[in-house]
Amino acid sequence: MIQTRRQVAILLLVSMIAYSGYGFACSANDVSKVKKKVADAAAILNTAAKSNRSLYQSGVYGAVGSPSAIVKRQQVAQAIHQANEWLSMAVERAASLTVDTLPQGKTDIVALLQKASIILAAVHVDNENIQLVLTSAVTAINAAVTLTLAIKGV
Repeated sequence: MIQTRRQVAILLLVSMIAYSGYGFACSANDVSKVKKKVADAAAILNTAAKSNRSLYQSGVYGAVGSPSAIVKRQQVAQAIHQANEWLSMAVERAASLTVDTLPQGKTDIVALLQKASIILAAVHVDNENIQLVLTSAVTAINAAVTLTLAIKGV
C-alpha cells in the first residue's frame, strides 16, 4: 500500500514537472515520438502478459496448478488486462494525434496512460521477478506520460 502511494506520488510529481513549462515546441516529429512511446509502452505490457504466463509455467508463482500459484497468476493477469484496456485506448488516441489536435489529445492520452499505470502499480506479489515485470511496464507507461506532457501544444 505504501509502495503504491509512493509510485503514484512519483508519477504525479514527474507529470507536474513536465507540465509546468519544461516542455518544448510541438512539431510533427514530436507527435510521432508520442505515438511511438505509447506504442512502445503497449508492446512492453504485451511482453509483461507473456512473462506472467511463463513465470507461472516455470513455477515462480509456486507449484503449477496450486491454488496459491493460480491466484497470483490471475491477480497479475487481471491487472495487466485492465491496464491493457486503458493502454489500447491511449494507442488509438495517439494514432489520430496531429499537431493541431495535440492540446486535447495529449490530455486524453495522459489520462488513459495514468489509469493504466496506477492499476499496475497497485499489484503487489511476493516475488521479485514478478514485481520487476510489473515495474518495467509501469516505467514504460510513465515514460510515455512524461514525453507527452513535455511537448507543449501549438
